[in-house]
Amino acid sequence: MAITGARPATNPWFLGRRAMPRRRTRPEPARRARRHSADRRAASRIDIRVLLVAIVVAAGLALFYLSQSTRVAATGYEIDALEATLSQRHADQQQLIWAVGQARSPAEITQRARAELQLVPLEDGAVTFASSASQPAD
Repeated sequence: MAITGARPATNPWFLGRRAMPRRRTRPEPARRARRHSADRRAASRIDIRVLLVAIVVAAGLALFYLSQSTRVAATGYEIDALEATLSQRHADQQQLIWAVGQARSPAEITQRARAELQLVPLEDGAVTFASSASQPAD
């Protein structure tokens, strides 16, 4: 059973259409002009498959660029954070060196011995030293 006016199936819209050969009688001059302009339009059409491939490639390149630039920016922020941490550690180290130097000073040691430990300086004759065995005693 045939359906009148039916045409054969074509490829999907993005793969382009197959032109079915048509047989016509000799066209009249007005039909020739219309046919000639239709041929020019058909020749000037861009193949949609090439356009779709170009769009997909451009989108892929855009996503690659964005991922790389995001990674570079994140690495830059991480480097900045590490540099700030390093400078803070250097400042802490300098403060500790200053505190150790101050704690080792003789004036600080004397002051802490008197204030915290209640120590007093010895009198000059309070300490006697033993003579060495190699020298005779007087």
